[in-house]
Amino acid sequence: MSSPEQWVDEVSADSLREVNEGIARWVRMTGTEDERKAFDYIAEVLDGYGLETKLHLPTCLVSNPVAGELSVDGTEFTCITHSFSTATPTGGVAGLLVYAGGGTDAELGAAEARGKIVLTDGLASPQKARAATLAGARALICISGEHLHEMTVSPVWGSPTIDSLEALPQVPVVSVDAENGARLKELIDGRSARARVTTEVDTRWRPIPVLIADLDVTGRDYVLYSGHVDSWHYGAMDNGSANATMVEVARVLASHREGLRRGVRFAFWSGHSQARYAGSTWFADAYWFDLRDNCVAHVNVDSTGGIGATDLTTANTMAETFDFASDVIQRQTGQELIYQRFGRAGDQSFWGIGLPAIFMSVSHQGAPADVTADLVRLTGGTAARGGGLGWWWHTTEDTLDKIDPELHARDTQIYVEVVGRLATDAVLPFDLSGPIDEMRAELDSCVAEWSRVDELGSDDRPDFDAIRSELDGARAAWDAVRSRAGGDLADDDAAAISGALLGAAKILMPANYTSTGEFDHDPALGARTLPALHPALDLAAMTDDELWASVHKVRRAINGVRYRVRAARQVLEAAG
Repeated sequence: MSSPEQWVDEVSADSLREVNEGIARWVRMTGTEDERKAFDYIAEVLDGYGLETKLHLPTCLVSNPVAGELSVDGTEFTCITHSFSTATPTGGVAGLLVYAGGGTDAELGAAEARGKIVLTDGLASPQKARAATLAGARALICISGEHLHEMTVSPVWGSPTIDSLEALPQVPVVSVDAENGARLKELIDGRSARARVTTEVDTRWRPIPVLIADLDVTGRDYVLYSGHVDSWHYGAMDNGSANATMVEVARVLASHREGLRRGVRFAFWSGHSQARYAGSTWFADAYWFDLRDNCVAHVNVDSTGGIGATDLTTANTMAETFDFASDVIQRQTGQELIYQRFGRAGDQSFWGIGLPAIFMSVSHQGAPADVTADLVRLTGGTAARGGGLGWWWHTTEDTLDKIDPELHARDTQIYVEVVGRLATDAVLPFDLSGPIDEMRAELDSCVAEWSRVDELGSDDRPDFDAIRSELDGARAAWDAVRSRAGGDLADDDAAAISGALLGAAKILMPANYTSTGEFDHDPALGARTLPALHPALDLAAMTDDELWASVHKVRRAINGVRYRVRAARQVLEAAG
């Protein structure tokens, strides 16, 4: 019987191009009629490959930007508004135009932003919109770079709950390009320029499509393989090429379904671009127990096959999935993957459930030239190594001419092997030493952070030693399990080892990646290791109330992390 390493040769550039063209003929704004046409097209193709498809229509909060206008002292400037910007009254809002650097809290304070129209450098973002809201700015202008990039400025992950409604931005936001940004700075310099901002944004609760296509999932464990269908403009790369990659992986794996040890669930999301991951968040909430009990991993795909996307070294993984992903990329392409911990982006809605995650965008531009640092960072590159997803990302220029057929096939081959091996390997190819060591190293950062507070006495200072001890025990237990997994195993033994590995991984991940835990979703504002153990604010700048409240909060968080690590250790010890 052939293996996924051989199945990669069956990837068809012609099939990829046909599906990519089929999807990118529509502008797929969340919850619109044309988006639904793309979903129906994908379902029809997958039905033809023998997958079992089901379309869900959950009601979520969607924010589709319509139009933005900006004038300064009567001169009009080209701009766009953004998803989850507030809509202005007819006639817009007006005020003195001031410059506030990168739009941080400190820079907004120095600019005396309250009641003013604030100009900032860099892409529109949730962080900037939140800071401008808290600073009382009348409107926010962002200098997007050489091109106008569509963005979502809400920090709320998925549709807001009654507890997070207040976190939605309460400020109109527009973006201008670098040329107009420079002109605006000149107008500010040395004079009292007055600006007027007008925004029209269609923000309302509406049904959105979520397509699930199952390949032999019923009654057994499965791999979740996902990507979003909604787009900015025609979105041939983001995310039409990735949708084509998913469909091609489905075609190849369906032809080898008799060799699959686990099923594969293909999930096509809406609400990624204009609803802050609302589709995947709804699915995580609605199917929490099924995912927790039966799903072995989440593989995500975004923006495959872009022209110039020669860099395969910066794809996101988790510490537990890094070695596996690195092996596949190195063997197929000869490139060495560099560990890059997941950021808070890309439909990573399953961290509370504990699903080991692999990839968002797998390939990036070979050099960061001609793109802004913000764009490189947000689209997966690093300033030293790769240029993210290309200057056309989130613009009107994301069209079919931005797809390289050879690179599209290369990226798809990587996904065929990754998803194929997760569905066929007797023992899941994960390594728990990665997250255990990552968490242990982060404890040193936590100790250093809290040690700088002189006011804390011996009974107040957070004690991380118990967590460190539990992590040491978990590492020893994992080493024993890994040693057992090294030989020839009967199917029952392989299944038991995979079950223990996955059980421990799902227990550890909420501690390693979330502040809110298993059943909620952290905001889209970044994600550091062991986030619950770090204070929400700079300790040195806290008031007494904030300091002592943080001390009591972190003490509870220490108990939560220790409890999870102990539970993971016990699962591993039972299997070792």
